[in-house]
Amino acid sequence: MNFKSCVVVPEYALIGNEILKNVAITVNENGKITEIAPFSENAVVGNEVLVPGFVNAHSHAFHRHLRGRSEIGGKTAETFWKWRDNMYGLVDGVTKEKLYEYCHQTFLEMLSAGITTVGEFHYVHHSVNGRFDLDSAVIEAAQDVGIRLALIQTLYERAGFDNGPIHPVQKNFISSYDEFIENMDKLTKQVTQPTVSLAVAAHSARGVSLESIQKLFKYSEQKNMAFHIHLEEQPKEIDDCLSILKLNKTPSDLLLEQLNLGKTFTSVHSTYTTPSNIGKFAERGCNLCICPLTEGYLGDGFPYLLPNLPICFGTDCNNRICFLEEMRWACYTQQMKFNSRSVVGLSASKLLEAATVGGARSLCLEEKVGKIEVGMQFDVVSFDLTSPTLKNCQKTDELIDSIVFGCGNREIKRVVVNGYQNSSIKYSS
Repeated sequence: MNFKSCVVVPEYALIGNEILKNVAITVNENGKITEIAPFSENAVVGNEVLVPGFVNAHSHAFHRHLRGRSEIGGKTAETFWKWRDNMYGLVDGVTKEKLYEYCHQTFLEMLSAGITTVGEFHYVHHSVNGRFDLDSAVIEAAQDVGIRLALIQTLYERAGFDNGPIHPVQKNFISSYDEFIENMDKLTKQVTQPTVSLAVAAHSARGVSLESIQKLFKYSEQKNMAFHIHLEEQPKEIDDCLSILKLNKTPSDLLLEQLNLGKTFTSVHSTYTTPSNIGKFAERGCNLCICPLTEGYLGDGFPYLLPNLPICFGTDCNNRICFLEEMRWACYTQQMKFNSRSVVGLSASKLLEAATVGGARSLCLEEKVGKIEVGMQFDVVSFDLTSPTLKNCQKTDELIDSIVFGCGNREIKRVVVNGYQNSSIKYSS
Protein backbone atom coordinates (compact mmCIF):
# COMPACT_ATOMS: atom_id res chain seq x y z
CA MET A 1 0.00 0.00 0.00
CA ASN A 2 1.28 3.42 -0.97
CA PHE A 3 0.59 6.39 1.31
CA LYS A 4 2.50 8.87 -0.85
CA SER A 5 0.48 11.82 -2.19
CA CYS A 6 -2.20 10.91 0.31
CA VAL A 7 -4.00 12.21 3.39
CA VAL A 8 -4.11 9.71 6.24
CA VAL A 9 -6.57 10.02 9.12
CA PRO A 10 -5.81 7.50 11.87
CA GLU A 11 -8.21 7.13 14.76
CA TYR A 12 -5.34 8.09 17.07
CA ALA A 13 -1.77 9.25 16.46
CA LEU A 14 1.14 10.22 18.67
CA ILE A 15 1.86 13.80 17.59
CA GLY A 16 4.74 15.23 19.59
CA ASN A 17 4.15 13.94 23.10
CA GLU A 18 0.36 13.80 22.85
CA ILE A 19 -2.09 11.22 21.54
CA LEU A 20 -4.54 13.04 19.25
CA LYS A 21 -7.75 11.70 17.71
CA ASN A 22 -8.69 11.94 14.03
CA VAL A 23 -5.90 14.15 12.73
CA ALA A 24 -5.29 14.44 8.99
CA ILE A 25 -1.67 13.75 8.06
CA THR A 26 -0.74 14.89 4.55
CA VAL A 27 2.09 12.94 2.91
CA ASN A 28 3.69 14.21 -0.31
CA GLU A 29 5.02 12.30 -3.32
CA ASN A 30 8.41 11.82 -1.57
CA GLY A 31 6.94 10.27 1.55
CA LYS A 32 7.40 13.44 3.64
CA ILE A 33 4.78 14.82 6.01
CA THR A 34 3.75 18.28 4.79
CA GLU A 35 0.74 19.05 6.98
CA ILE A 36 -0.99 17.84 10.15
CA ALA A 37 -4.47 19.28 10.56
CA PRO A 38 -7.83 18.55 12.19
CA PHE A 39 -9.97 15.77 10.75
CA SER A 40 -11.78 16.02 7.43
CA GLU A 41 -13.28 13.31 5.21
CA ASN A 42 -10.19 11.69 3.71
CA ALA A 43 -8.36 8.37 3.80
CA VAL A 44 -9.46 7.25 7.25
CA VAL A 45 -7.36 4.50 8.83
CA GLY A 46 -9.82 3.17 11.41
CA ASN A 47 -9.24 1.25 14.63
CA GLU A 48 -5.54 2.06 14.67
CA VAL A 49 -3.17 4.20 16.69
CA LEU A 50 -0.14 5.50 14.80
CA VAL A 51 3.22 6.05 16.47
CA PRO A 52 6.60 6.85 14.91
CA GLY A 53 8.35 3.83 13.43
CA PHE A 54 10.94 2.23 15.70
CA VAL A 55 14.59 3.09 15.03
CA ASN A 56 16.93 0.16 15.61
CA ALA A 57 20.32 1.72 16.35
CA HIS A 58 22.41 -1.47 16.47
CA SER A 59 22.08 -4.68 14.48
CA HIS A 60 24.19 -7.52 13.16
CA ALA A 61 21.68 -8.99 10.72
CA PHE A 62 23.56 -12.23 10.03
CA HIS A 63 23.58 -13.19 13.72
CA ARG A 64 19.86 -14.01 13.43
CA HIS A 65 20.83 -17.23 11.70
CA LEU A 66 22.31 -18.61 14.91
CA ARG A 67 18.75 -18.83 16.22
CA GLY A 68 18.08 -22.23 17.73
CA ARG A 69 21.72 -22.73 18.68
CA SER A 70 21.88 -20.79 21.95
CA GLU A 71 23.39 -23.68 23.97
CA ILE A 72 22.10 -21.82 27.05
CA GLY A 73 22.41 -24.03 30.10
CA GLY A 74 25.17 -26.18 28.64
CA LYS A 75 28.87 -26.17 29.44
CA THR A 76 29.73 -25.00 25.93
CA ALA A 77 27.81 -21.78 26.57
CA GLU A 78 29.81 -20.63 29.57
CA THR A 79 31.10 -17.37 28.08
CA PHE A 80 30.41 -14.73 25.47
CA TRP A 81 33.67 -15.68 23.77
CA LYS A 82 32.56 -19.25 23.07
CA TRP A 83 29.35 -17.90 21.55
CA ARG A 84 31.48 -15.61 19.37
CA ASP A 85 33.36 -18.59 17.94
CA ASN A 86 30.03 -20.15 16.93
CA MET A 87 28.97 -16.87 15.33
CA TYR A 88 32.15 -16.76 13.26
CA GLY A 89 31.12 -20.06 11.70
CA LEU A 90 28.20 -18.32 9.99
CA VAL A 91 30.47 -16.15 7.87
CA ASP A 92 33.27 -18.60 7.19
CA GLY A 93 33.47 -18.52 3.40
CA VAL A 94 30.43 -16.24 3.12
CA THR A 95 29.41 -15.02 -0.34
CA LYS A 96 27.50 -11.93 -1.38
CA GLU A 97 24.47 -14.08 -2.15
CA LYS A 98 24.51 -15.69 1.30
CA LEU A 99 24.94 -12.37 3.14
CA TYR A 100 22.09 -10.89 1.10
CA GLU A 101 19.92 -13.84 2.17
CA TYR A 102 20.86 -13.35 5.83
CA CYS A 103 20.10 -9.62 5.70
CA HIS A 104 16.92 -9.90 3.66
CA GLN A 105 15.30 -12.36 6.06
CA THR A 106 16.34 -10.35 9.11
CA PHE A 107 15.25 -6.98 7.72
CA LEU A 108 11.87 -8.43 6.71
CA GLU A 109 11.36 -9.68 10.25
CA MET A 110 12.36 -6.28 11.63
CA LEU A 111 9.83 -4.54 9.41
CA SER A 112 7.07 -6.83 10.66
CA ALA A 113 8.09 -5.85 14.22
CA GLY A 114 7.55 -2.14 13.59
CA ILE A 115 11.20 -1.28 12.94
CA THR A 116 11.30 1.24 10.10
CA THR A 117 14.99 2.18 10.35
CA VAL A 118 17.91 -0.12 11.07
CA GLY A 119 21.47 0.86 11.90
CA GLU A 120 23.40 -2.11 10.55
CA PHE A 121 26.79 -2.31 12.31
CA HIS A 122 28.48 -3.93 9.33
CA TYR A 123 31.95 -5.40 9.56
CA VAL A 124 31.76 -8.52 7.34
CA HIS A 125 33.18 -6.68 4.34
CA HIS A 126 35.18 -9.15 2.26
CA SER A 127 34.46 -12.47 0.57
CA VAL A 128 36.87 -14.76 -1.23
CA ASN A 129 35.89 -12.87 -4.39
CA GLY A 130 37.05 -9.39 -3.45
CA ARG A 131 37.60 -6.56 -0.98
CA PHE A 132 34.48 -4.83 0.38
CA ASP A 133 32.34 -6.75 -2.11
CA LEU A 134 29.85 -7.72 0.63
CA ASP A 135 28.83 -4.15 1.49
CA SER A 136 26.41 -3.90 -1.42
CA ALA A 137 24.57 -7.03 -0.24
CA VAL A 138 23.37 -5.18 2.87
CA ILE A 139 22.15 -2.17 0.87
CA GLU A 140 20.38 -4.32 -1.72
CA ALA A 141 18.63 -6.39 0.95
CA ALA A 142 17.35 -3.28 2.74
CA GLN A 143 16.13 -1.73 -0.50
CA ASP A 144 14.32 -4.90 -1.56
CA VAL A 145 12.61 -5.25 1.83
CA GLY A 146 11.72 -1.56 2.05
CA ILE A 147 13.36 -0.73 5.37
CA ARG A 148 15.31 2.48 5.93
CA LEU A 149 19.02 1.68 6.33
CA ALA A 150 21.81 3.48 8.11
CA LEU A 151 24.80 1.45 6.98
CA ILE A 152 27.31 1.75 9.81
CA GLN A 153 30.54 0.90 8.03
CA THR A 154 32.79 -0.63 10.65
CA LEU A 155 36.58 -0.57 10.81
CA TYR A 156 38.20 -3.74 12.14
CA GLU A 157 42.02 -3.82 12.24
CA ARG A 158 43.19 -6.52 14.61
CA ALA A 159 42.31 -9.45 16.85
CA GLY A 160 43.09 -7.73 20.16
CA PHE A 161 45.13 -5.20 22.11
CA ASP A 162 48.24 -7.37 21.77
CA ASN A 163 48.00 -7.53 17.94
CA GLY A 164 48.07 -11.31 18.20
CA PRO A 165 47.19 -13.80 15.46
CA ILE A 166 43.74 -13.31 13.95
CA HIS A 167 40.99 -15.90 13.93
CA PRO A 168 40.83 -17.32 10.36
CA VAL A 169 37.34 -15.86 9.83
CA GLN A 170 38.49 -12.37 10.82
CA LYS A 171 40.13 -12.02 7.42
CA ASN A 172 36.59 -11.23 6.20
CA PHE A 173 36.53 -8.22 8.54
CA ILE A 174 40.01 -6.72 8.63
CA SER A 175 41.33 -3.80 6.62
CA SER A 176 43.83 -1.00 7.11
CA TYR A 177 42.57 2.46 8.01
CA ASP A 178 43.57 3.89 4.62
CA GLU A 179 41.87 1.09 2.70
CA PHE A 180 38.73 1.53 4.79
CA ILE A 181 38.56 5.29 4.16
CA GLU A 182 39.15 4.82 0.43
CA ASN A 183 36.16 2.50 0.34
CA MET A 184 34.07 4.91 2.46
CA ASP A 185 34.72 7.71 0.00
CA LYS A 186 33.60 5.47 -2.87
CA LEU A 187 30.45 4.47 -1.00
CA THR A 188 29.60 8.09 -0.22
CA LYS A 189 29.50 8.82 -3.96
CA GLN A 190 27.58 5.63 -4.79
CA VAL A 191 24.84 5.82 -2.16
CA THR A 192 22.08 8.02 -3.58
CA GLN A 193 18.96 6.17 -2.43
CA PRO A 194 16.66 8.35 -0.25
CA THR A 195 16.27 5.60 2.34
CA VAL A 196 19.98 4.80 2.72
CA SER A 197 22.50 6.77 4.78
CA LEU A 198 26.04 6.13 5.98
CA ALA A 199 27.73 6.20 9.37
CA VAL A 200 31.06 4.87 10.65
CA ALA A 201 32.16 2.75 13.56
CA ALA A 202 35.30 1.45 15.15
CA HIS A 203 34.46 -2.14 16.00
CA SER A 204 35.91 -1.86 19.52
CA ALA A 205 38.96 -0.65 21.39
CA ARG A 206 40.36 -4.16 21.17
CA GLY A 207 39.69 -4.42 17.42
CA VAL A 208 40.94 -0.96 16.40
CA SER A 209 44.02 0.94 17.56
CA LEU A 210 43.56 4.15 19.52
CA GLU A 211 45.33 6.05 16.75
CA SER A 212 42.87 4.79 14.15
CA ILE A 213 39.90 5.46 16.44
CA GLN A 214 41.05 9.06 16.72
CA LYS A 215 41.44 9.42 12.95
CA LEU A 216 38.11 7.77 12.22
CA PHE A 217 36.31 9.98 14.72
CA LYS A 218 37.77 13.08 13.06
CA TYR A 219 36.66 11.70 9.69
CA SER A 220 33.11 11.31 11.03
CA GLU A 221 33.14 14.92 12.22
CA GLN A 222 34.31 16.17 8.83
CA LYS A 223 31.60 14.16 7.04
CA ASN A 224 28.83 14.92 9.59
CA MET A 225 28.36 11.22 10.21
CA ALA A 226 27.42 9.30 13.32
CA PHE A 227 30.25 7.43 15.06
CA HIS A 228 29.58 4.17 16.94
CA ILE A 229 31.75 1.74 18.90
CA HIS A 230 31.24 -1.43 20.94
CA LEU A 231 32.47 -0.42 24.38
CA GLU A 232 33.15 -2.39 27.55
CA GLU A 233 30.55 -5.08 26.92
CA GLN A 234 32.75 -7.62 28.69
CA PRO A 235 35.17 -7.34 31.65
CA LYS A 236 37.88 -9.00 29.54
CA GLU A 237 38.08 -5.96 27.27
CA ILE A 238 38.79 -3.74 30.26
CA ASP A 239 41.23 -6.21 31.82
CA ASP A 240 43.16 -6.64 28.57
CA CYS A 241 43.33 -2.90 28.01
CA LEU A 242 44.79 -2.36 31.48
CA SER A 243 47.21 -5.29 31.41
CA ILE A 244 48.48 -4.98 27.82
CA LEU A 245 48.57 -1.23 27.20
CA LYS A 246 49.72 -0.53 30.79
CA LEU A 247 48.32 3.00 30.75
CA ASN A 248 46.17 2.49 33.84
CA LYS A 249 43.20 3.54 31.73
CA THR A 250 40.11 1.68 30.57
CA PRO A 251 38.81 1.95 26.99
CA SER A 252 36.20 4.49 28.08
CA ASP A 253 38.88 6.49 29.92
CA LEU A 254 40.89 6.68 26.70
CA LEU A 255 37.95 7.74 24.53
CA LEU A 256 36.87 10.43 26.97
CA GLU A 257 40.44 11.69 27.15
CA GLN A 258 41.33 11.58 23.45
CA LEU A 259 38.09 12.38 21.56
CA ASN A 260 35.90 15.47 21.45
CA LEU A 261 32.79 13.45 22.21
CA GLY A 262 29.29 14.79 21.70
CA LYS A 263 25.84 13.98 20.30
CA THR A 264 27.17 12.16 17.21
CA PHE A 265 28.96 9.58 19.39
CA THR A 266 27.24 6.36 20.45
CA SER A 267 28.65 3.83 22.85
CA VAL A 268 27.11 0.41 22.29
CA HIS A 269 26.56 -1.60 25.50
CA SER A 270 28.88 0.05 28.08
CA THR A 271 27.80 -2.79 30.33
CA TYR A 272 30.88 -2.50 32.54
CA THR A 273 31.58 1.21 32.11
CA THR A 274 31.95 2.91 35.49
CA PRO A 275 29.13 5.17 36.75
CA SER A 276 31.65 8.03 36.71
CA ASN A 277 32.36 7.61 33.00
CA ILE A 278 28.67 7.10 32.21
CA GLY A 279 28.15 10.48 33.87
CA LYS A 280 30.83 12.03 31.67
CA PHE A 281 29.17 10.61 28.54
CA ALA A 282 25.88 12.14 29.69
CA GLU A 283 27.49 15.53 30.33
CA ARG A 284 28.84 15.58 26.79
CA GLY A 285 25.52 14.59 25.24
CA CYS A 286 26.71 11.19 24.00
CA ASN A 287 24.28 8.39 23.21
CA LEU A 288 24.20 4.98 24.86
CA CYS A 289 22.75 2.14 22.80
CA ILE A 290 21.59 -0.75 24.93
CA CYS A 291 20.45 -4.10 23.60
CA PRO A 292 18.65 -5.74 26.55
CA LEU A 293 17.52 -8.95 24.83
CA THR A 294 21.00 -9.64 23.48
CA GLU A 295 22.73 -8.60 26.70
CA GLY A 296 20.49 -11.01 28.58
CA TYR A 297 20.82 -13.75 25.97
CA LEU A 298 24.63 -13.58 26.12
CA GLY A 299 24.79 -13.06 29.88
CA ASP A 300 26.52 -9.69 29.56
CA GLY A 301 24.71 -7.80 32.28
CA PHE A 302 23.11 -4.35 32.19
CA PRO A 303 24.62 -0.86 32.25
CA TYR A 304 24.36 2.00 34.68
CA LEU A 305 21.88 4.61 33.43
CA LEU A 306 21.25 8.24 34.32
CA PRO A 307 18.16 10.46 33.84
CA ASN A 308 20.07 12.87 31.55
CA LEU A 309 21.76 10.16 29.46
CA PRO A 310 20.31 9.86 25.92
CA ILE A 311 19.58 6.18 25.29
CA CYS A 312 18.47 4.17 22.30
CA PHE A 313 17.94 0.49 21.59
CA GLY A 314 19.35 -2.17 19.27
CA THR A 315 18.35 -5.72 18.41
CA ASP A 316 22.05 -6.65 18.11
CA CYS A 317 22.20 -10.45 17.66
CA ASN A 318 18.56 -10.58 16.50
CA ASN A 319 17.77 -13.86 18.21
CA ARG A 320 14.42 -12.32 19.16
CA ILE A 321 13.22 -9.31 17.19
CA CYS A 322 10.66 -7.40 19.22
CA PHE A 323 11.41 -3.76 19.92
CA LEU A 324 8.71 -3.52 22.56
CA GLU A 325 10.51 -6.23 24.52
CA GLU A 326 13.77 -4.29 24.21
CA MET A 327 12.00 -1.29 25.77
CA ARG A 328 10.44 -3.33 28.56
CA TRP A 329 13.60 -5.14 29.52
CA ALA A 330 15.60 -1.92 29.55
CA CYS A 331 13.15 -0.81 32.24
CA TYR A 332 12.73 -4.12 34.07
CA THR A 333 16.43 -4.86 34.48
CA GLN A 334 16.99 -1.45 36.07
CA GLN A 335 14.01 -1.94 38.36
CA MET A 336 15.30 -5.32 39.50
CA LYS A 337 18.80 -3.97 39.98
CA PHE A 338 17.65 -1.14 42.26
CA ASN A 339 14.51 -2.72 43.77
CA SER A 340 12.50 0.26 42.57
CA ARG A 341 9.76 1.03 40.04
CA SER A 342 11.05 4.55 39.45
CA VAL A 343 14.54 4.22 38.02
CA VAL A 344 15.84 7.14 35.90
CA GLY A 345 12.28 7.94 34.86
CA LEU A 346 11.86 5.02 32.46
CA SER A 347 8.16 5.58 31.85
CA ALA A 348 6.36 4.23 28.80
CA SER A 349 6.66 7.62 27.10
CA LYS A 350 10.38 7.87 27.79
CA LEU A 351 10.99 4.32 26.55
CA LEU A 352 9.06 5.01 23.34
CA GLU A 353 11.01 8.23 22.88
CA ALA A 354 14.27 6.30 23.22
CA ALA A 355 13.03 3.76 20.65
CA THR A 356 12.22 6.48 18.13
CA VAL A 357 13.79 9.90 18.71
CA GLY A 358 16.74 8.36 20.57
CA GLY A 359 17.57 5.97 17.76
CA ALA A 360 17.25 8.71 15.15
CA ARG A 361 19.60 10.93 17.17
CA SER A 362 22.15 8.13 17.44
CA LEU A 363 22.16 7.65 13.65
CA CYS A 364 22.15 11.41 12.88
CA LEU A 365 18.71 11.02 11.30
CA GLU A 366 16.73 13.16 13.75
CA GLU A 367 15.74 15.58 10.97
CA LYS A 368 14.14 12.75 8.98
CA VAL A 369 12.62 10.17 11.31
CA GLY A 370 11.59 9.53 14.90
CA LYS A 371 8.54 11.81 15.06
CA ILE A 372 5.24 12.30 13.30
CA GLU A 373 5.45 15.97 12.45
CA VAL A 374 5.65 18.29 9.46
CA GLY A 375 8.94 17.94 7.61
CA MET A 376 9.59 14.36 8.75
CA GLN A 377 9.32 11.26 6.57
CA PHE A 378 6.13 9.23 6.97
CA ASP A 379 7.73 6.28 8.80
CA VAL A 380 5.10 4.89 11.17
CA VAL A 381 3.87 1.76 12.90
CA SER A 382 0.23 1.29 13.82
CA PHE A 383 -1.34 -0.84 16.53
CA ASP A 384 -4.72 -2.56 16.28
CA LEU A 385 -7.21 -0.98 18.69
CA THR A 386 -9.51 -4.01 18.32
CA SER A 387 -6.83 -6.41 19.62
CA PRO A 388 -7.50 -8.04 23.02
CA THR A 389 -4.59 -6.07 24.47
CA LEU A 390 -5.88 -2.63 23.48
CA LYS A 391 -9.64 -2.87 22.98
CA ASN A 392 -10.45 -1.90 26.57
CA CYS A 393 -8.24 1.20 26.59
CA GLN A 394 -10.77 3.97 27.06
CA LYS A 395 -8.39 6.84 27.74
CA THR A 396 -5.86 8.23 25.29
CA ASP A 397 -3.29 8.70 28.06
CA GLU A 398 -3.39 4.95 28.70
CA LEU A 399 -2.63 3.96 25.11
CA ILE A 400 1.15 4.46 25.16
CA ASP A 401 1.48 2.68 28.50
CA SER A 402 -0.63 -0.21 27.16
CA ILE A 403 1.43 -0.46 23.97
CA VAL A 404 4.86 -0.33 25.61
CA PHE A 405 4.13 -2.57 28.59
CA GLY A 406 1.42 -4.79 27.11
CA CYS A 407 1.82 -5.27 23.37
CA GLY A 408 4.00 -7.47 21.22
CA ASN A 409 4.46 -7.84 17.49
CA ARG A 410 1.03 -9.45 17.01
CA GLU A 411 -0.79 -6.18 17.80
CA ILE A 412 0.98 -4.39 14.93
CA LYS A 413 -1.43 -3.66 12.08
CA ARG A 414 0.76 -1.90 9.54
CA VAL A 415 4.29 -0.54 9.09
CA VAL A 416 5.04 2.28 6.65
CA VAL A 417 8.47 3.47 5.50
CA ASN A 418 8.84 6.64 3.45
CA GLY A 419 5.11 6.55 2.76
CA TYR A 420 5.12 2.95 1.52
CA GLN A 421 3.79 -0.23 3.15
CA ASN A 422 5.32 -3.56 2.10
CA SER A 423 2.25 -5.52 1.00
CA SER A 424 3.99 -8.89 1.33
CA ILE A 425 3.93 -8.65 5.14
CA LYS A 426 0.70 -9.83 6.72
CA TYR A 427 -0.25 -8.10 9.95
CA SER A 428 -3.16 -8.60 12.32
CA SER A 429 -6.62 -7.95 10.90
